[in-house]
Amino acid sequence: MASNQRCQTPSRASSSQPARTRPSGQSSSLFAPSATNAPIFSTPNRRQATSRCTNSSNRGQSRNSSLASARTTLQSCTSSPQLPPHPQRRRLSLRPPSSRLSSDTSSRLPGDEEGSRADDVLSNEEADALREIIMAIDVKDNGSLGCAYYIAADETLFLLEDVATPDTDLVETLLLHTNPTTVLISARAPETLATYLARGAQGVDGNQGGAIIPKASGLHGAYILRTLNSTDFRYDGGKEKLLGLNTETCGRQSILYTSVVDDVVGDTDEPNGQQISRQGRLMRLATSINLDSRLTIGCAGAVLGDLQRRKTVYYLPNDPDALVMFKVRSVEMFALFDSMFVNADTLVSLQILQSEYHPNSHQRGPNGSVSGAKESLSIYGLFQHLARTPQGKLKLRQIFLRPSTDIDLIHTRQKTISFLLRPGNTEVLMQLSNELKKIKNMKSAIAHLEKGVDIPGRKISVNNNVWASLQRFAAYSLRLRDSLRTLPGAEKVTIIRKVIDVIQPLPICQVGELISQTIDFEQSMERGRTAVRHGVDANLDELKRSYDGMEHFLTTVVAKLRGDLPEWARKYVQNCIFFPQLGFLTVVSLNPETGKGNYDGEGLNDVWERMFTAEGCVYYKNRQMKEMDGHFGDAYCMIIGRPSPSPPLPLRFVLTCLYPVDREIELIHELTVKVLERQDAIIAASDVLGELDSLFALAIGCGQYSWVAPEMTTQNIIHIEGGRHPLQELVVPSFVANDCFIVGGAGDQSEEATSECSTEVEQTSIESPSAFVLTGPNHSGKSVYLKQVALIVYLAHIGCFVPADRARIGITDRILTRIATRESVARDESAFSIDLRQVSFAINFATRRSLVLIDEFGKGTNSLDGAGLVTAVLDHFICLGLERPKVLAATHFHEIFEGHFLDESPQLAFGHMDIRVDFDAPTVEDQVTYLFQLAPGRSISSFGSRCAAMNGVDRVVVERAEAIMLMLARNEDLEVVCSKLSDAEMCRLEEAEAVARDFLEKDVIAPPNDGRKSGGTVNGYREVLNQILLLDGSA
Repeated sequence: MASNQRCQTPSRASSSQPARTRPSGQSSSLFAPSATNAPIFSTPNRRQATSRCTNSSNRGQSRNSSLASARTTLQSCTSSPQLPPHPQRRRLSLRPPSSRLSSDTSSRLPGDEEGSRADDVLSNEEADALREIIMAIDVKDNGSLGCAYYIAADETLFLLEDVATPDTDLVETLLLHTNPTTVLISARAPETLATYLARGAQGVDGNQGGAIIPKASGLHGAYILRTLNSTDFRYDGGKEKLLGLNTETCGRQSILYTSVVDDVVGDTDEPNGQQISRQGRLMRLATSINLDSRLTIGCAGAVLGDLQRRKTVYYLPNDPDALVMFKVRSVEMFALFDSMFVNADTLVSLQILQSEYHPNSHQRGPNGSVSGAKESLSIYGLFQHLARTPQGKLKLRQIFLRPSTDIDLIHTRQKTISFLLRPGNTEVLMQLSNELKKIKNMKSAIAHLEKGVDIPGRKISVNNNVWASLQRFAAYSLRLRDSLRTLPGAEKVTIIRKVIDVIQPLPICQVGELISQTIDFEQSMERGRTAVRHGVDANLDELKRSYDGMEHFLTTVVAKLRGDLPEWARKYVQNCIFFPQLGFLTVVSLNPETGKGNYDGEGLNDVWERMFTAEGCVYYKNRQMKEMDGHFGDAYCMIIGRPSPSPPLPLRFVLTCLYPVDREIELIHELTVKVLERQDAIIAASDVLGELDSLFALAIGCGQYSWVAPEMTTQNIIHIEGGRHPLQELVVPSFVANDCFIVGGAGDQSEEATSECSTEVEQTSIESPSAFVLTGPNHSGKSVYLKQVALIVYLAHIGCFVPADRARIGITDRILTRIATRESVARDESAFSIDLRQVSFAINFATRRSLVLIDEFGKGTNSLDGAGLVTAVLDHFICLGLERPKVLAATHFHEIFEGHFLDESPQLAFGHMDIRVDFDAPTVEDQVTYLFQLAPGRSISSFGSRCAAMNGVDRVVVERAEAIMLMLARNEDLEVVCSKLSDAEMCRLEEAEAVARDFLEKDVIAPPNDGRKSGGTVNGYREVLNQILLLDGSA
């Protein structure tokens, strides 16, 4: 049976062969079959009335007809059109050329499933390449800081306005917001900056050297720290490099900058072909860049120099990819001061962002793209899973990291959320959010197209490749645009108007139609590579028809060949096969005893040349095979031989699995050129849909958690009614809401909005406290109260709703905290010194619009020193007058109130978390009942001993602690009290006293010296002492 199977020409219906036919009436849909049954972009059926040969009658053609068909194919192939010019590539691969992927994937893994992730999952190297962010920081002795960073994915260079009097927390904030992969500093940078950055840098072994921000916090990862010559940070050099950039501008240039005192700059590449002078370029650059930020301009020169160095390292001089590598599309200025300032201490203390890693380090990913981290219980984690698109998640993270102080932007986001949460729009919101799942980030798809990659990696199936992602994006983006237009009142919502304006139906629809009319996704799935539809190109169809007729032709050749052989030898000839580069070969079974073929041309006037042996078969070249090579060799120069995607055996069942991919590559290249002509519209639509997705996530989360819209005002006030902690209320059976009302300093009245009554603002500031000190027992909820107020303020500034019954929040520029002590063995400072540094930063940088949180400061040192420090800090903030910030503090130092070091005043208010105490309760747990309710006034005790008993501390220890606390409360001398003797000790002391008195009363006379040794004298004294002891014992 096995021999018979070998002798058969493999059938086209074999399971190892991909199907090459399609019903003539079937049309192609834009979507994959699993997505929807309703096609949006349909392809007209351009097939001829006569379909490809699929039945046995069509296979009954003669060798002459096959030869004629081959000649026709050869003629048509030689007259095929030339390739269109390759488009100007604007995106690049940050890896060396040798490591790039090829779009011509030869095989698929057997375990790959059709339903694998449809998003644009990248290989590990490409994912890290697209995440490349190069950042340069420079600090001068005069206290100024400059920064510039380049994002490879956006091809944008960002410049920071020079900042005066910087601090390490500002550098930490820059690292937090940019999340760089490489940090550049000058060799003359201050030692404090170099040491600080070195602690968070990645060493040569790939491990993080220190911990500026612990990795467990998930705020930013390790980076590569490089030290450059100070000349690389010069202002003049940076300005010249910026002038040499050919950045793209939005729209057509309507004004030409010229100067009569300057020469024309060479190598200009203006869109209108006009040349521009150096002074003109400088004037044009100054319209978008602040050239007075000298440190930042120098940092920009360092970044551009590093990009040029990478070009030199990665590419040869004549490599065309070097022309587009690390291209800078645009240069933009950014500032941290148009948003609320939050540092890593605040983000960690308030749990705004918090990543969770696998406890086993071996289960974590090797790099940033597959780190294995997931968002833990955090504020961002409440909304992160509600964003459906990759670009939406990125935009949502940016919103949480950059709370805005622009009241107009905050109002715009609030209006959007309110519109989406209307009763009539709730169901539509969920439907639109679900449709956003089908939309992926098109920046990576366009980047792959520019590199000629349509299947990014082995984990991506053909049904989810770049073309499928683009096709789904075109369909669902237009569907979303139409759905948004139908919403009543949508024209009043800014983001919806922006989506409608940015998404251009014509180019997006053209992209979908082009892909639908060119790519055959069903055949691509069968073949494991991108395939072109039938009817797109006549030459390609002719090549495929020749391939379809090859099976019957080879069957006819084998039958004729066997007829010319001796009868005994016919059973040994198994097949006739075609190999690329080798041509046609005759397959003969192998004789295992001799190691030769069972037949090699005996009895024929022909020479059978043995080519090779493989898997029990010998392959021969004879006269008839050479004649077929002469007839068909040129015709198949247009065909690249490829084995079946998953053959059972490498050579035994290999047939002429030839795909005419040369012409297909030409057609796919033409499609790529047409799509890249519309890449600006695609990327703009992708970005605006990511922004829409982020606001959808905020709206859905606010609706699920029943949050309300806060009232934002320019007054320096925080007024919260029924405030709740957004995380704590999710993990407890019931949560007790509390109010808050504090007002910061009035400052310069001219800064207030004209609509606000300045007299009312000043009166409110005088009558309302700006500092609120909270006391109460342990476990009573003081820290939760402080955090919930800060989180409500924070959420209000990102334009989100807040967990409260009602809230009126004034614009707050900074949230400064002393809550959590982020200790690490890599730090050369104690826990108390970290606390002092946090408080020092708050004192130096707090403004009247800042919110300062101080939780149990001073507990890390002597109680007297701690009480004095916390008193002095609070008094400092209160005494700032009209510039005093809003302060919330919690402490257990009751002596500062009992000693009247801090008294309640219009600027300072006291409060405590209420409890109920019943020391007669039978169980320890029932003696103290926590009400978690805020009450005015201060607490008289922290009830630390009761908390100790509730947490399992031994009863004897608790009673001893309470006795000592009671004596301290009575101002008793602990040294005297603790030195009191027991009755037994007093009895022994009296006995000793009586013996001593008897000894003093005894008249001891020295015994006479009888001339003997001194031992007699000693014995005499011993007898006297024994008498004294005996007398005392008898008494």
